[in-house]
Amino acid sequence: MRRIIGCATVLILISASCNLPLGTQTPLPPLKTDTPPAGNSTPSVIPIETFLTYALPTPTPTLPLRLVVASPKEQIVNCRFGPGIAYSVVGELSPGKYAEVIGKSPDLAWWQVRNPNNPSTTCWLSSDFTDTEGNIDAVPVATAPPVTVSAVLVSIDPPLMNVACDSFPRVVTITVEIAAYGPSNVVWMWREESTGDTSGEMSVQFEEGGKKSVQDFYQVRSARDYALVVQTLEPNSVTTREPFKAVCAP
Repeated sequence: MRRIIGCATVLILISASCNLPLGTQTPLPPLKTDTPPAGNSTPSVIPIETFLTYALPTPTPTLPLRLVVASPKEQIVNCRFGPGIAYSVVGELSPGKYAEVIGKSPDLAWWQVRNPNNPSTTCWLSSDFTDTEGNIDAVPVATAPPVTVSAVLVSIDPPLMNVACDSFPRVVTITVEIAAYGPSNVVWMWREESTGDTSGEMSVQFEEGGKKSVQDFYQVRSARDYALVVQTLEPNSVTTREPFKAVCAP
């Protein structure tokens, strides 16, 4: 009988416990996810190596310009208009100085360089008296320049003629000094401005560069102002003008 009463008591207690209120519980917040909103694309991850490739491009190396230069071996070296001693000296290179080599003769006996005295022009140095630095094999072969006349000077003797008016005609002497840079045949002539008198074509042969003087004569027929124009025709044109005068007394 006691066992039945005990069992009944246990059952009543269990039933009562099931009907007790559990109390107020705060619900857990929903879990958040990293899912992007619809319509947005997911960004791509760029490797750091790729970024550096675009941000820091590798520069293309440039080689420094290497010049070929010539310098005197011991003493001052003449720099000539062309590759040979028959050409005029137009510059010089002193010991301790350098000239840029821009050409060479076919026999490698001469170097064409920028003129040390005037870099806007060129001249030629003998390879026997100079040393070179740089790749001379890479320097192109150059040809001798055409010889030209560099200057023409004229003098009239006498520059002033004072004679009796009945002593005409009289003769004046024309002296022409021509400078050429090398072997050449120079053709020249003269013309008197006021009368229109002209000479025929004349020539002077140059075996080497330098100066040569030639003479001719002009017949003065009256008292007046004169001007003689001398011009070279070959190998190039150079013109100069020289005035003179004749006066007379009765």
